[in-house]
Amino acid sequence: MNFDPIIPALPATLMALFAASLWGTWFISLKHLGDYPVEAYYITLFFTALVFVWSVSLIIDGNAVFVDIQKLWMIKPSKIFVVFTAGVLYAVGLNLSIRVMGLIGLTLSQPLNSAITLLVGQSFAVTVGGLPEGLSISRISIAVIFLLGAVVLVYFAERSKTRAQNTYNIDTGLSRDRNVMVKAVLLMIFAGLFMPAYGIGLSYSLRTITQPDGLAVLPYMSLLSSGAFIGALTVNAPYLTRNKKWCCILQAPFRIHRWGLLSGLFHYGGNIIHAFAAGTLSTAVAFPLGLTAGLWTQLWGIRYGEFKGAPRTAYILQAGSFACYIIGAYLIVVK
Repeated sequence: MNFDPIIPALPATLMALFAASLWGTWFISLKHLGDYPVEAYYITLFFTALVFVWSVSLIIDGNAVFVDIQKLWMIKPSKIFVVFTAGVLYAVGLNLSIRVMGLIGLTLSQPLNSAITLLVGQSFAVTVGGLPEGLSISRISIAVIFLLGAVVLVYFAERSKTRAQNTYNIDTGLSRDRNVMVKAVLLMIFAGLFMPAYGIGLSYSLRTITQPDGLAVLPYMSLLSSGAFIGALTVNAPYLTRNKKWCCILQAPFRIHRWGLLSGLFHYGGNIIHAFAAGTLSTAVAFPLGLTAGLWTQLWGIRYGEFKGAPRTAYILQAGSFACYIIGAYLIVVK
């Protein structure tokens, strides 16, 4: 028997928001890697996630993990294929997003990423995952508009901040080169083709109140983490092999490895918590709540000095984006 608790709506909502805070926090690891290869960090992150998820699944569900996967495979194998493939694709997209964060920081990369993921992912969450009773298309659409408004306000806050930093030549440790910015935007747009895979897989293959034919949370996450580890290897192993960098993983001290370990635990700890919340709320509700991770990413970006020297206007726009996140979440949750 799979672990499938009945979670009331309010605790499930708080779980989805807490998962978002974990997602929006683990990116700060990038600020502490120094010269350590991001490719090696990425392998550690997803290997940690793989071991963590399978360990939790086997301890809690035991043999029921494989039974649930086999049952769905006999009924609808496409759902098994989709969740594994979603893991591969979103790991590839996240890899590109992390490279962008390294180039232009947390606060600017987040709105680019969120806008694409929200529009595509939420479309699938509603059309494939289904809407729960009491939540209308118009209400969810208004909420999404507020969430997009948060993204737009962040963009303008970034423009205001960047102008001030260029004027006063303030060094935040991030590139202000126009060519680098163009490259980063193109990379993020390309990453946007892969990132919605997470929401698509969740909507199509996870068992929820609006999607009864799907996997329980722990079997689902076990397959997702397996696909994600394959995706991480696919995009990073060639670089590590070609440049003879595998030794970095073996030789790095724990003070470096801890960031990959913590990122893996925060990332997939958040995934598991969010998936349990989605079982009660539906993906149409849980997915946009997860996008409030952007609020945390922005706060951490400010904490790490990315807004150094920014004018008052930039902070007002940031405050407006926070308000939009809160209003968007409120419209989704309160019926």
